[in-house]
Amino acid sequence: MAAHISIWKIGSGGCIEISQADLAAARAETGHFVWIDITESPDQHFLDILEKQLGLHEIALDNLFDNLRNPRLLEFDDHLLLGARVLNKLDHEMTISNLGVVLSKDFVLTAHDEPLSILDRTLQRVKANSNQVQSKGSDRLLYLILDTLVDDYYFTLDHLSEAIDDIDDRATQLTHHLDRDLQHDILDTKRQLLAIHRAVSPLRDALLNLRRTNRALIHEASELYLRDVFEHILQLLDTVETYREILSSTTELIMTAASNRMNEIITFLTVFSTFFFPINFITSYYGMNLVMPEAKLGITYPIVIALMGVMIALMFIWFKRKKWL
Repeated sequence: MAAHISIWKIGSGGCIEISQADLAAARAETGHFVWIDITESPDQHFLDILEKQLGLHEIALDNLFDNLRNPRLLEFDDHLLLGARVLNKLDHEMTISNLGVVLSKDFVLTAHDEPLSILDRTLQRVKANSNQVQSKGSDRLLYLILDTLVDDYYFTLDHLSEAIDDIDDRATQLTHHLDRDLQHDILDTKRQLLAIHRAVSPLRDALLNLRRTNRALIHEASELYLRDVFEHILQLLDTVETYREILSSTTELIMTAASNRMNEIITFLTVFSTFFFPINFITSYYGMNLVMPEAKLGITYPIVIALMGVMIALMFIWFKRKKWL
């Protein structure tokens, strides 16, 4: 798949898409900044343009397109690189895409392996408020990207919240049978929560470091917005941990239900076997090669059978009073 490169000039005239040939001229003008979005790794020619025209450090380029598997914050003289992870929800599977963001005074560069809907939504927000974004600077665009990303996290977590509520309701209704689909849903939801945690945790660390980074790139007004994003991420991680604890409690409830069911089965089998202990004794006695009473008295058989029935009835009443049944 060939790289797809989109470039927008954001200023008082709005958000205007320009070509690669106009990039140098656009950066030479004042009163605006440039947003460069790259899907897939570009060819070497454009990499040279990025390194020479934008002044990107070689390490930044290397991490941006090749090694962005462990998102983190890297700071250079006049720009910084921030890595993030984007969640992709497909049915019951959740995959993670990597997003790299380079922030400089007059440009923002985003790079990713596949098209990301959060960047489309960010572009819509920029077009709706291009004058405000331009007046605040390129760090405001960074905030919009991160804010949209965190909103996407919350949207995914809200869907999981509904699934967790359903799982909890089904677990509390377990009585005499186990729901194997419920156990599968719990494991599946746990995997998705783990994916969210893996995606959000690096961004939390990156934003924490961003608060201590180059003040020339992050204005005081934008710092307040980024702090708000950071607080939302902390809340989101706390919610994820709460949901994981709920699922762990639900798993314990299912195991308890299974144990209770097993105890009921064992109790039934034990009591059922106990009923036959005296009967087995009597029949074993009659099985001996001796002269039995019924040889002289024919009513002995009905008496013995009635005695067996009385013994079972008395045992049943006793078990009931002991609450063993």
